[in-house]
Amino acid sequence: MQTRVAAGTQTDWNGTHYEALLTPRETGGKFGAFASHAGPGDGPPRHRHPKSDEVFVILQGRLRFWRAGEASERTAGDIFYIPAGVEHAFVVVERARWIAILSPGGLESFFPTVAAQGLEIPRDLAEIKAIAAQFDMEITGPPLAVAGP
Repeated sequence: MQTRVAAGTQTDWNGTHYEALLTPRETGGKFGAFASHAGPGDGPPRHRHPKSDEVFVILQGRLRFWRAGEASERTAGDIFYIPAGVEHAFVVVERARWIAILSPGGLESFFPTVAAQGLEIPRDLAEIKAIAAQFDMEITGPPLAVAGP
């Protein structure tokens, strides 16, 4: 069951707070955006978005990204781009706030969908993977650790 959210929808899931800023409804499907904040050690499992480009705008703190085998860190004021289909992950190194923008949009509805079902990583990973596929996300591996890639 998918949940389609409106701008302003807020969700806490798996250690991260999400707020939908822009949905495909407002952009004719072209974009979606959400703001997030989380503490050290939080971050998604390795994944890719087959059809969506993703841009992160770091507002505060520090994130370590892994993109197609290469690790790098970004801090407040930095922007990080991930082309569609490229495997990636990130972990919060220092409490952080960021905005993620995807084109086309839709991922912003994933978080309320899994949260509403009470699903958690890693306990419910198989079910989360199946739901993720409905939102242009393929989970491909484990999350990153703060200590390294």
